Amino acid sequence: MTAPEPIVFEPWDSYVAQRDDLLLFISFDDGLTEEELPGDLPWCARIIICVREPNENGGPVSPESERLWDMEDELCSLLRDHRVACRLIGRLTYDGYREIVFQLRDWESFRPPVGSWMSRHGDYEMEVSEHEGWDFFDTCLRPTVEDRLFIADRSVVDALVESGSDPAKEHGLEYAFRGNEAGLRQLAKALGERGYKPTNGLDFSAGQIVMIKHLPLELFRIVDESLANHRAAEEIGVELDGWGAAVVQ
Repeated sequence: MTAPEPIVFEPWDSYVAQRDDLLLFISFDDGLTEEELPGDLPWCARIIICVREPNENGGPVSPESERLWDMEDELCSLLRDHRVACRLIGRLTYDGYREIVFQLRDWESFRPPVGSWMSRHGDYEMEVSEHEGWDFFDTCLRPTVEDRLFIADRSVVDALVESGSDPAKEHGLEYAFRGNEAGLRQLAKALGERGYKPTNGLDFSAGQIVMIKHLPLELFRIVDESLANHRAAEEIGVELDGWGAAVVQ
């Protein structure tokens, strides 16, 4: 007998998003953002679990958080053992709820093992929301441009802290921009009005400039700064090319 098809694929990523005044912690199958969505998995199932003791951000705390992880692993193993054609595509935590999201081939094979798993955890309030198509992935899991900025900024901040940076101290955030000479001149002026300075002499004809601003490593503050820079660059017709900083101990 052939081995069961995998249900969880790599790579995954995560971000925090604000949707209609609701704070969501979203993990998603990032491989699906880089490939054509599988046409043989036309149905979406959202397994919605009511968190017993959510914290102020709406998520579980230990030891409940570990139990929810174990429950998810158990469900994926059960689906794989029953050879259900499905794929785990996302996980959402918000306002006292945890959602585990799958795309699947058919309901007839999916429902029985999920029902069995739910009965094993009858002390939790749960429900399954059934949908057609990939709309939920596209509208609720797939990261927007703003979400991608959060992911990129978090990665840089984490790398700096892991390298020994003190997040409370100000760091020189060096933002790079690419584009035409006229656009870069206009952008440099706009950034100067927001407290940015050039790292060195600006050569607009080279097609790239680097502007620096000093901020502590406060992720959400940096995300706001990156978003403002992205929007300013987009309006002018040039491109934000990310940022970096030296370690500050």
